[in-house]
Amino acid sequence: MKLRHTTLTALVLLGMACGTQNQTQRRMVARRVSRIDTPQSREDRSRCDASQPGRTMSEYDTNSDGIPDVRKVYQVTGEGVDARPTLICREVDLDHDGTKDLFRFYNAEGRTVREEEDRDFDGRIDVISYFDRGEVVRREMDTNRDGQVDMRVFYRDRRPYRAERELNNNNNPDFRADYWEYYDARGTIVRMGWDYNGDERADQWDRTDRVTPNVPTGPDEPEAESADGGAPATAQDASAPRG
Repeated sequence: MKLRHTTLTALVLLGMACGTQNQTQRRMVARRVSRIDTPQSREDRSRCDASQPGRTMSEYDTNSDGIPDVRKVYQVTGEGVDARPTLICREVDLDHDGTKDLFRFYNAEGRTVREEEDRDFDGRIDVISYFDRGEVVRREMDTNRDGQVDMRVFYRDRRPYRAERELNNNNNPDFRADYWEYYDARGTIVRMGWDYNGDERADQWDRTDRVTPNVPTGPDEPEAESADGGAPATAQDASAPRG
């Protein structure tokens, strides 16, 4: 009887230990550090530290799988009846794999200032969006997955109007544009420039209607339209911002 009681106790303790371990694992975890990180991103990320004085947090399980996929951190200002929480960080697990994929940072007024995204879900940030008065004004992207920014898209009135790219990958951590694009109101490329000597200035400018020839078509079909006539030469990954 004593041996049986000892065995039962051991099983209970083992079950409690396993339960604690599973509970610890069923949390969102941060993504790996990438070379796209900057001093500003590290400073913004400190807003997600709910252990700082005057902060509180809440987590949500939106798909009912037992793992929280949204986490919000608030900064509480004032005391007593005047206490007011302000959202300063929001973290989201978009694909419900337990790893955070989106980080949004807010200022003291609760307005979005920056957002970091892992769009290909490889555990590293590849898109950083900058906001002004709640609207995206610039996006920086790592399009070749090397951990460095190689494209910047600038927005006006919630639409992309200009982009810079670093086509010559020299493993330099500093962004050095050597290709530029300008878009019309529909996001169609209408003008582009190239830097051939590495001085970060365009050596040649051209338009899509000059570099894209009209391809002859059949006798009953119209000729292909130029970019000014509506050819769908849109910017890579320069879709309208999601706000």
